[in-house]
Amino acid sequence: MTTLRLATSGDDEVLRQFMRSHGMAAWVEMSIEREPSFFAGRNFSGEEWAVIAEEEADIVGMYSAAMRPMHVNGKQERLGYLGGLRVSPNYRHRIRYLRQGYASIRALTPAPATLPWWFTVIAADNMAARKLLEAGVPGLPTYHPLGDYVTYALPTSRGERQEIWRRAEDAEVDALVAFYNAHASRLNFTPVLDGALVRRIGVKHFYVFEHRGVLLGLAALWDQRSFKQIVASRYRRPIGGLIPMYNVYAKLFQRIPLPREGQALDHTFVAFLTLRDEMQSDSGPVFRDLLSHCKTPIASVGVHAENSLNEILMDLKPVRYPARVYGVTFEPGAPVSDRPIQPEVALL
Repeated sequence: MTTLRLATSGDDEVLRQFMRSHGMAAWVEMSIEREPSFFAGRNFSGEEWAVIAEEEADIVGMYSAAMRPMHVNGKQERLGYLGGLRVSPNYRHRIRYLRQGYASIRALTPAPATLPWWFTVIAADNMAARKLLEAGVPGLPTYHPLGDYVTYALPTSRGERQEIWRRAEDAEVDALVAFYNAHASRLNFTPVLDGALVRRIGVKHFYVFEHRGVLLGLAALWDQRSFKQIVASRYRRPIGGLIPMYNVYAKLFQRIPLPREGQALDHTFVAFLTLRDEMQSDSGPVFRDLLSHCKTPIASVGVHAENSLNEILMDLKPVRYPARVYGVTFEPGAPVSDRPIQPEVALL
């Protein structure tokens, strides 16, 4: 018999071990890890929880979920986010475990929502998951494609200091929050920012761009490696042995360096990126200056597929990770989304 329950602090070691050993397979198997504590970084925005599925004494799998304060169709809502699904190899491809897992979502949700549906993000090249979830399998929720989304890993060596950005100050927090939310509300699934969240992240990580006292841009350079890591668990042969040679090339030609097998990606999130409309079309120098403030060799940023920043970001020779955003419904009816989809990659 399968039991699904909310994870507690007593499950911390089990959760961390499960995340370490169940990565996402490709030419490099990447695992998203939570060291030294699974729960250390879970409450930066909204409420987050994890569910463990057990078959007698065996771990079948786990998933994580969150209730996020977000902008949806111009309003501030509380919307559920589904992520972090991992299933042990012995239990994969058995549809009953998926059905039981999905049935537990609403039953075990500890936080109220203001909308009756959820959202999730699935990598574009994860065709097996997309095919299954889009097929309308009985007993599973309905996945509604809402928009395409791209995460860029950028080499910060292409940054160029032009004294455009400066660190934010404590006295500016309220103005920065108002600026961000006014612009973010024109997109869907952007987080609602408040002063408490800015201070939890650290005001020193926020940067502002202004001209003659007018605020033109906002961003946070947020290094999350103290509580969440993206680890290169395993490379396909012979790629792993070629990493040192490739990294020499990457340094010479300002490309993305790759971690050695077992090491974490040395990167920083460019989070809450906001630019006034008039800056969007000519933001190349602005973005290069922002990268010059980054302390890690890689910066990660996510934008919706129609964002005008895509062309500028491609000029920086990034590694590109396309994905699709879905609305997930458990009852008849489809989610309504009347504007571009742009969740914050730093909070996924």
